[in-house]
Amino acid sequence: MPNTGHVWTEPEDAVLIDEYNQREASESIRSFADRFASGRNLSSEAVRNRIAVLERGVRVPPHPKTGAGDSYEEGERFISVVCASERILSQDEIIKRFRVDLDKWELKYFRIKPSEGYRKDRKVSWHVSNGHITSGHVEDTGRMLIVPLYSIEARFERKTDEIRARMVIEQMVKDAAKHAPKYPKIVYKKPKNGMLYEIDMPDIHFGRQTWKEESGAEYNIEIAGKVVRKAIADLLAYTKLFPVERILLPLGNDFFNVNNKGNTTVHGTPQQEDERWQKTFRAGLKLAVEMIDACAGVAPVDVLIVKGNHDEERTFYMGEVVAAWYHKCPNVNIENGPKGRKYYLYGKNLIGFTHGSEEKLDRLPLLMPVEAPDLWAKSTYREFHLGDKHHFEAKEYGGVVVRILRSLAAADAWTFDRGFIGALRAAESFVWDKERGLIAQFTVAPEAEAWRPTK
Repeated sequence: MPNTGHVWTEPEDAVLIDEYNQREASESIRSFADRFASGRNLSSEAVRNRIAVLERGVRVPPHPKTGAGDSYEEGERFISVVCASERILSQDEIIKRFRVDLDKWELKYFRIKPSEGYRKDRKVSWHVSNGHITSGHVEDTGRMLIVPLYSIEARFERKTDEIRARMVIEQMVKDAAKHAPKYPKIVYKKPKNGMLYEIDMPDIHFGRQTWKEESGAEYNIEIAGKVVRKAIADLLAYTKLFPVERILLPLGNDFFNVNNKGNTTVHGTPQQEDERWQKTFRAGLKLAVEMIDACAGVAPVDVLIVKGNHDEERTFYMGEVVAAWYHKCPNVNIENGPKGRKYYLYGKNLIGFTHGSEEKLDRLPLLMPVEAPDLWAKSTYREFHLGDKHHFEAKEYGGVVVRILRSLAAADAWTFDRGFIGALRAAESFVWDKERGLIAQFTVAPEAEAWRPTK
């Protein structure tokens, strides 16, 4: 009995195409199909249908989400796609073509291999007059041509752990907004000729675990908390020397040591981590709130969340929770936008913030007027404040000072083994006058005795 549901293979397609191209021009497709099917356990209808498919160049059944020639399969935990193209498609083009949401899916497999397609040897020309087609001409040799194709295969897997973590964070943000404390509005004394007090503590690396015998100093979440609380108190003591009307507190900049429960950075580098990831996040969040509250006891606070190269996603989540926590507080403003570089204008002072792990230092002064032209036009004194390197460095490029700030974190084994040690562990602050620019700077170290104003 003839097989009308035959599954065609590439060798069978090649034989069909070869014989089809060699047939007499006067032979009809039906007659050719009858002759080809004879003795092959095929029906003439199956042959005619296959010829029609090959003439259209369709090798893979189309999927409703894609175009002809594409295959799309989606399961609970995976997406598998296959497409044929006359040119090589990049991973980004495949993601866009199949509209894959990278917030939910992660590319795990990608392969490109040569293939072949077929099309009818046909040329069409149109004659147009005054924008209208008046006539046309079709040249059809009746043959099929082999067209070089690329078969692109990709497999995506669902980001189950990341989605679950994001849902937990989103719920925390909702809970924080719902149960956020209602801070009383503080009536601060309005000082004459008020100034801005900037406090910088980049690269706290909260969660890092070090062993004194291995790297020269002990460091864990308890020690980090004590070091940070002492530093913030020591730096705030200097506000009594100046008419501070506002405090600028950048947070982030590798506030946390790792980005995920795998104890790796955002780029996948393994780290020596203390405690469970849930515990370090909660404890770090509590520490951030304590820092902000301490500053708000002196003056209104502007908090800039700056992403790092260890904890980019975790820092953003922390910023969202902190923003929800303080949304009823009139004394605190949280800026948690996703941009990697942020700018703050105070009087004639323009201060840029970035972690410093991506940009070349001499490029930053060129980026500032491009990214913040209005603020640039209003400013006279301009600086960029960076973290990442854990040591002090400052250089001026065309009137813009680029400062690399110190870190309070102890060196881990990796840092110690490569000799990146010896820099002073410290936090810093800057006093900005609206008209005169930077007028004072203070540095506090964990081991140093705290300064307090005399009565």
